[in-house]
Amino acid sequence: MATTVITGRDISLSFTGGTDIEAQATSAVLTKTNVRETYQTLDGEAYKTVNVEGSFALEMLADWGKTSSVCEALWSAAETPETEISVTLTSVTGAEFVFPILPEYPTAGGSGTDAQTVSFTFKVARGEVTETFA
Repeated sequence: MATTVITGRDISLSFTGGTDIEAQATSAVLTKTNVRETYQTLDGEAYKTVNVEGSFALEMLADWGKTSSVCEALWSAAETPETEISVTLTSVTGAEFVFPILPEYPTAGGSGTDAQTVSFTFKVARGEVTETFA
């Protein structure tokens, strides 16, 4: 069986409300982790998973003032910080990940002639990620 190489350009990304995130995103990484406690017993180590957490790291070009601006939509959403934004990340191979994030305020500004960018690390609400593998 041949290996399929998947790059960042092989994923599609959408937010609640259909904002045009793909054209602005330069990097998007979903991470889901088990939070475990370790106990030292007379027999050795024992483990207990106490929580599941997730984060979504997004780097993008700033799009302030653009129609359907992602930065402006996130700023508005962050005004109600407990509002969840649904994100769908789909790979070209058909794997789909749907998860709720809690909004953060984007930064504004930049330096010199560099493109204005914003970086986020969103908390995935309750660590909930629904995976569908094709």
